[in-house]
Amino acid sequence: MDAKPFANTPEFCAALGWFYAVWSNTELNIDYAIGKLENISPEKTHALVAKLKFSDKVKLLRVLLNKSAYTNIDKLQQYLNRIEKDSLRNAFSHSFLASDADSVMFIHRKSERGKYSPMMYHFPVDGFLAHVKYFARLSADFQKALGFSQKEIAAFASYALPETK
Repeated sequence: MDAKPFANTPEFCAALGWFYAVWSNTELNIDYAIGKLENISPEKTHALVAKLKFSDKVKLLRVLLNKSAYTNIDKLQQYLNRIEKDSLRNAFSHSFLASDADSVMFIHRKSERGKYSPMMYHFPVDGFLAHVKYFARLSADFQKALGFSQKEIAAFASYALPETK
């Protein structure tokens, strides 16, 4: 019997789910940092960041960091660079998959300036799992460099929904 394609395995699905859970936490850290540096309430922060694309959030955070009292601004900027460039979040979100038992390929179709330019991101099984672990470590290091606890991030996230009485 032929082996199941990696993309159809619980191992792949768990790793991809872990990636998106980490991405969500990373984005919450960025949002929370924006609100703290703008000195606005969590409710106003959620309203503000809801209007912004991810790239615009990162641009805003970069400006705010440069005006902030953080002593590790260069390190935080480097983390933002790596989050934007190395995570492959857009490739994972906007691709279709081709897979065999030993690998997975994300086929990301793009059009730039009217020119079709597909990108292929090929991972052997161990390479994909290593990428997800790398991103999880990057996200945790970023949160630590910001000085935020997971409790603070969870409390901030709770303000995204209005209170119901």
